Amino acid sequence: MATTPPPAPSVPPYLSVALAPGVRLTGLPFGGAVLINERTLALAECAEHDAGLLQRLLAKGRFDADDPDVPRLARHLLETRWLVVTGAPAALTA
Repeated sequence: MATTPPPAPSVPPYLSVALAPGVRLTGLPFGGAVLINERTLALAECAEHDAGLLQRLLAKGRFDADDPDVPRLARHLLETRWLVVTGAPAALTA
């Protein structure tokens, strides 16, 4: 029996997402990326497709409702604490 994935986390548009404290994102030569937690040395590898989604998410700081894959990835990275919800983007506070 197929299950429907839970909805993406609800993040108000005035909030943004960012890498969690101590998390580094490193691109790989083949186009993927690696997330590394400097405190725990945990490592998560992203394939090329997900690495591109993550780059777009971090560049915008918010979910793009027009891109269904970004909320899926963001939900997973928020649940596993690679990403955190932050305050208002600088553009709104300047």
